[in-house]
Amino acid sequence: MRTATPPYRLLAILILALAGCSGGDDDDAAAAGGGAGALGGGAGGTIGGAGGLNAPPTAGGGGLGSAGTGGAASGGIGGGGAGGGAGMAGAAGATGGSGGTAGMAPPRPTECAGKPLPERARGSAPPPWKIGPEAAGLEPYWPTTAWRPMDAAMLGFDAAKLQEAVDYDTPNASTQAVMVIRHGYVAVEKYFGSFTATTRHESYSMAKSFSSALIGIAIEAKLIASADEKLCQYYPEQWDCADSSDLRSKITIAHAMNISTGLRWSEDWRSTATGTNDVFLASLDMVGTVLAREAVDEPGTKMRYSTGDPALLTGAIQGATGKTALAYAQETLFGPIGAMGIRWNADSSGRTTTYAGLQATAAEFAKFGYLYLNNGKWDGKQIVPEPWIALTTQPVDPCVDWYRYLWHQNSPVRLGPQDPACDSFYCPPASFANLPHDAFFAEGINGQFIFIVPSADLVVVRLANDGAGSENWDNYAREFLAKMLDAIK
Repeated sequence: MRTATPPYRLLAILILALAGCSGGDDDDAAAAGGGAGALGGGAGGTIGGAGGLNAPPTAGGGGLGSAGTGGAASGGIGGGGAGGGAGMAGAAGATGGSGGTAGMAPPRPTECAGKPLPERARGSAPPPWKIGPEAAGLEPYWPTTAWRPMDAAMLGFDAAKLQEAVDYDTPNASTQAVMVIRHGYVAVEKYFGSFTATTRHESYSMAKSFSSALIGIAIEAKLIASADEKLCQYYPEQWDCADSSDLRSKITIAHAMNISTGLRWSEDWRSTATGTNDVFLASLDMVGTVLAREAVDEPGTKMRYSTGDPALLTGAIQGATGKTALAYAQETLFGPIGAMGIRWNADSSGRTTTYAGLQATAAEFAKFGYLYLNNGKWDGKQIVPEPWIALTTQPVDPCVDWYRYLWHQNSPVRLGPQDPACDSFYCPPASFANLPHDAFFAEGINGQFIFIVPSADLVVVRLANDGAGSENWDNYAREFLAKMLDAIK
């Protein structure tokens, strides 16, 4: 007999109270809240390529986190190989090495699976896009200290349509904050109810995208050799790297980041879900629970949505850097962008909860989005390696890819309405969303989003306490983002 999923609002208490609650005073915390081997190719590439989540691993490239040729000793993160899905050149990598062949962005299709794509999904101006104040003839600045507001019309918005987007509402929605950044300036900063500019909101799964950034930073710093490193080396007491009969000895960082470890896990956030949600069962000790799970699939062969998989990254980051993920983030990420106020929970063992539990203001979440909009660069300094951002946020297959390396990407596919009768983890969309292929986002349950749309020079943060149902959150996201884009003249 399968038991019903507990009420979704309970997760706010579970994650905040059971994951450590190491950050958040009562007056600050919200009540509830291409192709194979394309990236990392060429001598000197340290980040392995990826041929799409549904592609089988192949020698030398393709599949989930497969290694590019060359190694860490030759240089930094390599660029795109020939036909590379992310369109990033490999010229000498980020810090050296001979790099790979300059990649070209894949052609934008006009249809997928025999279904025509909407106008926006067929493509926009090709990259590189013009990003930042200078692109609009505005005074350049970086919001390290504070964001600067500007009249929405000066930023290219139709004020009435923008207001309509901000006020978009549904029966399940409960918006708490909306912040809209275009050309580096704030077009809208609005708070609802008791929520204010200083309130820190629980990230839920948006924290996973922050963890993705930290892995890329650590790889570029050569503290982690590549995303192909095996996780067993960071958990030697639980997993034996020498035991080839145990599939868990094959699990890599890339597998954890692409929810493909093969570990037994059940997690369904749809309002119609009737099965056990392992997040609730594992909240007291997420990492320990995951480490104790048996592998039911060969790592890298099947995607299974799992909050448990990225929980394992805390051991890799802490083991490689000698610091907790929070401390490493403060040093390499939060400090440089002026977001040292961000808090991040720890579990009972003092390990940062890399899967959730990060608390930030709307402005701080927007800074993280703006960093990614600028390809990882902040005020002249490369914080997150640019090829890593390309690898983790842009699809290799624009008709298939939708979630890779802890980022939701390829919005026409990812946010396309699914058949309600579908009972699988993810089904091909019944139709495609009228959104740009380059749009990607971090998402947390109950309606948390950081949207980044490079082709529109746009970052949108939406914080909320929406009612239950991942299908409701996705439907809101699709319409909300479309309305934002409609507001651009």
